[in-house]
Amino acid sequence: MFKDVDIPPLPAAVTRLVAEINKPEPDIDRLVGLISSTPEITVKVIKTVNSALFGLRSPVSNIKHAITLLGFQQIRTIALAFATMDSLPKPEGDLFDHEAFWTDSLLQAMLSRSFSKKRFAAQSEDVFTASLLADVALPVLLCAWREYYEPVIEEWRLSAKRLSEIEREHFGWDHAQAGAWILRLWEFPEEMVCYVGAHNLVWDEIIAHELNDTMVVPMAVAALSSGVLKADIQHAEEVFGAATQWLSMNEVEFMDCMLEAKMSLSEVLGLFGLQESKGGPILDELSAVADSKHGEGEM
Repeated sequence: MFKDVDIPPLPAAVTRLVAEINKPEPDIDRLVGLISSTPEITVKVIKTVNSALFGLRSPVSNIKHAITLLGFQQIRTIALAFATMDSLPKPEGDLFDHEAFWTDSLLQAMLSRSFSKKRFAAQSEDVFTASLLADVALPVLLCAWREYYEPVIEEWRLSAKRLSEIEREHFGWDHAQAGAWILRLWEFPEEMVCYVGAHNLVWDEIIAHELNDTMVVPMAVAALSSGVLKADIQHAEEVFGAATQWLSMNEVEFMDCMLEAKMSLSEVLGLFGLQESKGGPILDELSAVADSKHGEGEM
């Protein structure tokens, strides 16, 4: 269904990294070498590992040290995410704000990671990475399929509908499915491909696809949130409702998730040269909704 879309290939260094990660038994030394051969990715991985996201007692100085402390799984997903982010095209024009896009992607990833600790704590880093890449199709489609996709983005910015709903009306598919297709072409791990493709499903669809006991759930809750690209306060109510119903969270647990995300927000956004002022208000809106619900419960 995406046969007319020209997908840009990943750089050779990233392709080699993905191939090594996908092996049944990856060679740790080779993986360290592949990550370390790209200075920009190495710096970002080490800064992320040393950030408030992980709260390590002693700082990490190199990739091998990071793997020793945190394990192969966590480092490979972080490296994979940064490698891909650096490889994405940057659409021209006023419709796409590169800084807003990555602010939204990081916010969604941090929210997903916090929400995952309720039921999927062992997969929290995979949740972070999959959510970070969940909207990978947007810049790709705006560059490779601009004539057809730009009108959809224009309609979305003026509509109360979700972007995925408008996409399905126009094309019969949405950017989550397109993102899964792109990651599959780039030979990403199949599990991540699946979760990216399902991240914007609603609860009935999640159950129908038997994904209600997978990390799709915290990703789908976070995907309901407002963003810098399109701010809408009503989404805060939707996120809170989904968190309480889909993840069985109470108001206090939800507020704890917001606090955790906000504590690491400034540092994580700083890794990408992004401004906290553009992301903080979204977390404030979410916290305010939970606080008001908590107050109602005590009356």
